[in-house]
Parts: sequence; C-alpha cells; structure tokens
Amino acid sequence: MADLTVEFLQNLLGEDYPDVVILDFEGAPGSKRGDNYTSMVYRITLKGIRKHVEPDGSSEKDEPWEGSVIYKCLPESILRREAFKSDELFCNEVAFYNKIWPALFNFQAQWESVKTPFKAIPKCYLAQNDLVILKDLKQLGFTMPDRKQGLSIEQCYFVLKQLSQFHALSLAMKCDNPEGFYELLNIQDGISEVFFVAENQEYYRSYYREAGRNAIAMVEKELEGCEDKELYVGKLRNFCEEESFFQTMVELVTPKEPLAVITHGDCWTNNLLFRYVDGEIAEMFIVDFQLVRYASPALDLVYLIYLCLDRQQRTDHLTSLLEYYTDELHRRVVEMSEDDSIFNTTLNRDALYELLQEEFKRSSRFGLGIALDMYPIMTCDSAEAPNLYQEKEVGSAPSHDSVKPVWTANAECRKKMTDLVQELVEAGVL
Repeated sequence: MADLTVEFLQNLLGEDYPDVVILDFEGAPGSKRGDNYTSMVYRITLKGIRKHVEPDGSSEKDEPWEGSVIYKCLPESILRREAFKSDELFCNEVAFYNKIWPALFNFQAQWESVKTPFKAIPKCYLAQNDLVILKDLKQLGFTMPDRKQGLSIEQCYFVLKQLSQFHALSLAMKCDNPEGFYELLNIQDGISEVFFVAENQEYYRSYYREAGRNAIAMVEKELEGCEDKELYVGKLRNFCEEESFFQTMVELVTPKEPLAVITHGDCWTNNLLFRYVDGEIAEMFIVDFQLVRYASPALDLVYLIYLCLDRQQRTDHLTSLLEYYTDELHRRVVEMSEDDSIFNTTLNRDALYELLQEEFKRSSRFGLGIALDMYPIMTCDSAEAPNLYQEKEVGSAPSHDSVKPVWTANAECRKKMTDLVQELVEAGVL
C-alpha cells in the first residue's frame, strides 16, 4: 500500500463522495488468516470531513466523516505467488472488472423485459495488474458466513438465484450477440483458465499428490472397521492417481456447448456476503473473480453444493435445488431473448433441466477434485493456515514444491471428505 496517498483516494472516490474531503487513511488486514490464499486483502479506513452547502450557497458546519474501501494486492510471499499463479489470477480479475462485467451489464440493460437486473457484484473503483480496489460491503451491513459452518439451505437458494442470473447473461449474450460475446474471451485482455491447463500438470504434480494422499488417509481413518472401506478407498485412490487426476480436471473445465458460460469459479462461503433485515436475507453479493472461467455452469453448482452443504442437506434438497436453479436460469434467459430463440424451442425449460442434470453428474468429479484442496482449507484452524501477510522471503528461490496443501487432522474434515466419496461412489459417479 506504499503508493496510496490521500490525493489518490480523493480522486478515486470523488464520484461517490463529492461532498467529502479525505484527510487521512490507514490500512489493516481485511480478512482473517485462512480466509484467502491467492491475494492479500486490506480494509482501508478513511477519515475526513463532509461539507454541507445550502441551496442558497451558504455553508453549514462541516461534519466528521468515515468510510472504507477494500484493497486487494499480490501476496508479499514470492513462493505463494508462484505456486498459486497469483499474477495470472489478478489478470483474470482485472479482465473481469474492466471488460467482462461491463459488457454483460450493458447487454442486460438492453432488455426492457428485465425488471430486476442482476447487480450482485461490488463496485470496482480500480483494477490493474497488481491491485484491485472495491467498495467495502461491510460498511453497508454485509457479512460473510463462517467458512467452517457452510451455508444454510435458505442461503444456498439465495446464492443459486444470483448464480442463475449471472450465468444467464452469458447464455443470452452468446445467443443474441455471439461475436461480441466470444470477444470477451480473447487471449489479449479476456479471461482464461489459470490452473487446470495441460502444461501445468508437472508444475502441480507434487501438490496434488500430497493433497490426494492426505484425503486418502482421512477416508481410511474415518472408515476404520467399515466392511466396505476398501471399496471407497480404492475408488478414491484411483481418482487421485497422479498420472490421470490432473488430466481429468483439465477435461472437466474445458467448455462444452451449448451450456458453457462465464462462471465465478470459486463459489464458496468466503466469497458470498449477505445482508439481513429482521433475520431474513435481504440481498447478497458475490466477490472475488480471480478464478472466473468459461466453462460449464455445473462447475459453479458442484463447487457450491459439495463444498458449502453437508451430505444430509444434499440428500434432502439436491433435486429441488437443481430444479430451482433451472427455473431461474431459464426464466432469466427468456427475458433476454427473442421469441424465436432456442430457449423457447429446442432448449426449453425441460430440455435445459435434463442437460443440466447430465452436466452436474459429469462435473461431480470436479467437485471432488476441488474438495481435496478445499475441505482442509474450510475446516482448519487459523493457525494451521498459511500467513499471506508474512514478509518477503530472503534468499529463497521460488519453487512450487515449497508450498504444500493445507493439512488438518480434524474430525470435521475427515467426515466431509468421507461423506463426499461415499456419496459419489453410491451415485455411480466415482
């Protein structure tokens, strides 16, 4: 944050706060240890005065004013930047805020039939290759769920409504203006897959080898004494086999038409913020678009449902959740389509639901692959998580082998991993 100045912040926020004079600011970590891994997040607290001017031009006594913004930047640790492709992820987020989201938002605005536009994305004041400055939703009363607790079913439905509207923008624009849509994906200033590309297989081999071993050890311990232990462990071991695991993930993130959309890519509790009124969810925002990718919408769905819900919630609600998402997706796409579009004919609601069911089942293995890494991250104590705010390494050569997956031996993580493996084996997916 060394480059921040009062003058810079004044110019940046002048449109939102034209009557405010910023006098001072200070920064502090904006997230707890273990809540994020690919960037450092700071909350910049601003202090100043708000000038009051009467209609006749006379001025009243100035009042103290306080505000805040969120400041995201690259990790100080070169090792973590190398291992988690932070520079490339920042390019993705910059492309999203500078190009993708404005294009989708403007496309949505063309349709008078859209009475409640999707806008669950925070205002971005600045996005460039090494920093992103965003509106601070906390000052508006938004809170993030506890990563260890996951989501309630009510929260999950609310997220699915927002996701369906976000995904619908891609489907509708791709149908109505394919040339404009695919230009958003160009290699110069568009979005691209960062992690799961074939050339990264060797780079991440040791990382996912260890993540797989950790998961296998958890399931083995959790199923001690279970007569079907070898069935589940064997299926998981085959999935984690290092010569095929990464290629499987590459195949699953590859866009598959006609349903491929611009996905969020990292749809879990820490990137979802809710505001409540009288105990009920009033609105929510989706944050952190570093992992945005062009892929099946089912990748966001398995990410959300397998990471943020427990097995009993999935057993009780999976079908109704997918039906709800389909209904909302189809309704919103139709609002942004001509009467003779494919969404009113060949890809009507029922056909869309059937296709989404197939995509969800196919993408379930992606959910497991992500869980190898994310379940320990979600359930670990803060002290077990790496510290992104550590100082730069002195005399260390960057090496992806130096960064290991988070390891935790807690019972909750073992249960979540085992539940998911058993669920996918019993569903014939694994």
